[in-house]
Amino acid sequence: MLSRKIFLFIIISSLSNSLLANTQDCQELSIPIEFDPQGLPLIELNINDVKHKALLDLGSSEGIHLPVAVIKKIRELKYTGAAVKSSNIKGEVFEAKAFVISSLQINCATFKNMHGLELAPWAASIGEGEVADVSEQIVIGLGFFKGKKLILNYSNKSLLIQSISTKDSPSNKNNYAMPYKISREGLSIEMTSPKASYQMILDTGASNSIFVANKVNLNENVKACDYNLGPDVKCEMYDSSLKVSGFDFQSNILLFPIDKRFEMDGILGSDFFKRFIVEIDFLNKNIALTPVINKSA
Repeated sequence: MLSRKIFLFIIISSLSNSLLANTQDCQELSIPIEFDPQGLPLIELNINDVKHKALLDLGSSEGIHLPVAVIKKIRELKYTGAAVKSSNIKGEVFEAKAFVISSLQINCATFKNMHGLELAPWAASIGEGEVADVSEQIVIGLGFFKGKKLILNYSNKSLLIQSISTKDSPSNKNNYAMPYKISREGLSIEMTSPKASYQMILDTGASNSIFVANKVNLNENVKACDYNLGPDVKCEMYDSSLKVSGFDFQSNILLFPIDKRFEMDGILGSDFFKRFIVEIDFLNKNIALTPVINKSA
């Protein structure tokens, strides 16, 4: 069941040219995940010998978002003079200063020329939900993993980052990899119904999956719901079968009038990541899914 308070924490930002450096110091990083009250994934990072909690947000294409207080303590950080605009699902636009960190020690790995942005208050909630205070929150985005392999497993609360040279992967070898697409909105994969196909952004920073209301095929089955999604927003949920990479995916996916500048068909949030172990190969640009077995079934 969905809570009547629906929380979304979404970043829709322009793609950057940020580079994730070679991590010569270690071939593999295994990091535990904990979840905040909205069900969003937090990881603990040791950055230049200081421990920080960071939000893992694959809805951001940047490498890292830092609050000003943290920026001031990193000597290797230099502002580029550029500013990047981003917007949330409600169409609110934010601007943040861009920077490059020449060398950054994170856990056992050294990252070179890490691109990032000052943290901007892009959080958005739907209806009665209150926006969480993330003014001092470090955020890790897609650019952090460039050239690496990421294995995200909500079921055992773990994040694994592998060097691409690592030969033995814990992924399920029986699952074929499918390509993903990169747009200014992030990484997207295809999701299909018997009626249509949809291109969906993978967003660990969203607490629930959501369709762009006017992009759902008119022949799909939808059902009414009674959540307060805001003034003049009709509450509807998708009510048809879906498949991703050949696997069934069932969830209460809301329909919402996301800002018209959003080009994809929707967002796959925490409900998606709870159902699949997600392996993303950022070098070969493909993704593999392993369904999570429901132990209570």
